[in-house]
Amino acid sequence: MFLGCKNQYEGIPDVNVNVFINIQNPQYQNLSGMGSWSYVEGGSKGIIVFNSDMENFMAYERHCPYAPENECSKISVDQTNLFAIDTCCSTKYQLLDGSAIDGPGSLPLKRYNTSFDGNIIHIWN
Repeated sequence: MFLGCKNQYEGIPDVNVNVFINIQNPQYQNLSGMGSWSYVEGGSKGIIVFNSDMENFMAYERHCPYAPENECSKISVDQTNLFAIDTCCSTKYQLLDGSAIDGPGSLPLKRYNTSFDGNIIHIWN
């Protein structure tokens, strides 16, 4: 009866996220181009922020949803800058929507809410 209420990201700690990023800040200037990304502190193991189309940003938890109990499980952007890969199980994720596209994992990356006003990206849960 309560199966629909199960947390699909069980094992990934719920951490309060409320981050503001000014893309005019030199530290985040690489986020100003479509398809660009940056690592940001926050979440359980960090956050990947991805610029999907110059007006919309995606924010993903770096704690892998496949076997999250593994200490080595952490998502990193690969050298093509198009995908993210878990360093422990080698599951590959699409940065456009966080979906698993290769490897043993099937859950998408945990995603945070985002808004963008032209200068500031707000990331929250």
